[in-house]
Amino acid sequence: MSVIGHFRREGDGFTGRIATLGLDVAVRLVPSTRASAKGPDYLALIGENEVGAAWRASDTSGALLNIKLDDPTWSEPVNVRLMAAEDGVLPLTWIRRTEDKPDRTADKAATPPGPD
Repeated sequence: MSVIGHFRREGDGFTGRIATLGLDVAVRLVPSTRASAKGPDYLALIGENEVGAAWRASDTSGALLNIKLDDPTWSEPVNVRLMAAEDGVLPLTWIRRTEDKPDRTADKAATPPGPD
């Protein structure tokens, strides 16, 4: 996990900054009017532009929110987590998606043996 930003609670939302090698922006997480049970709890905004959505975390990771950020210049969305912290400065962590390596055991069993 890499910390790519820090946030603070502000009213019923959060404000913070995301800084990476190619990005340095102020971001707000504002409550969303949920259109469905699966809708986001918060919208991520840069200025007035929506750049992602966040859902309350329901796991034991210590995360407050699971966030998906996206930008037309990126090849795919980025998943980050806003983590709990006792000092009120909430770290935003980026989790690199890893490809599951396929189990080659089944391939070996299905492959006929070659000539000796």
